Amino acid sequence: MRFNKRGELGFPEAIMAVMIVTLSLSAYLGLFALNAANSGGGPDVHIDHRIFDTLVVSRGEVTGDIEMMLVSEAERHGYRGVSVICEVPGGLGVKGMSVRIGDMDGSIGSERFLCQLRSADGRALPAVIEVAVCV
Repeated sequence: MRFNKRGELGFPEAIMAVMIVTLSLSAYLGLFALNAANSGGGPDVHIDHRIFDTLVVSRGEVTGDIEMMLVSEAERHGYRGVSVICEVPGGLGVKGMSVRIGDMDGSIGSERFLCQLRSADGRALPAVIEVAVCV
């Protein structure tokens, strides 16, 4: 920056100084907000999604034997408990499924994802699966 003979900044230099301060504060606040948002509260969820390939829709409800696979995933990752809720959206008259193993008191992390369920009549239905783990 240039100072004149009286030691003052000119108008363009003053505007540039203000813009530099504004940009650096914006970058700082943006990174702060990003780190605050990514630091989530619960633990990371590490459940193999292939477990849910065995779920099917039969007689108007979601069925499948996934308890033993969930127990093995909980033991592998050291979870105290695992809760799974599977629902078919859209008012298709399909009753959802809920499975809970272990104790769910403590720090909980969750994950929600979409998958396709096979139906007994050959259709493929979309399903929303929410998995919560307790450490």
